[in-house]
Amino acid sequence: MKVKRGDVVVMVAQGELGRPRPAVVVQTDDLGDATTSVLVCPITSDVTEKLPIRPILEADESNGLRIRSQIMTDKMLAQRRERIRRVIGAIDSETTRRLESALLLVLGLAR
Repeated sequence: MKVKRGDVVVMVAQGELGRPRPAVVVQTDDLGDATTSVLVCPITSDVTEKLPIRPILEADESNGLRIRSQIMTDKMLAQRRERIRRVIGAIDSETTRRLESALLLVLGLAR
């Protein structure tokens, strides 16, 4: 499946995240579909306020979410392409900015 950075997808991960759930694609578009996996951050509707590493997403038509949610940057994973079911939307530029800032913190790249 073709996906691009910022797409909100429905995926089925193994383990504790094993039920179908939304996720945001964080992998660069420069890799195209040459890889067998895609880096994603799962999304949860169990919102924890004041946690800067988990940007909040308000549900709207453009991102495809039905309920206020958070991007779990601390649970980023490489998801096999065949486990990504479909694209349901995309995040906006402001959410992308907050996501990138959170990823810098989680990965220890913020200076």
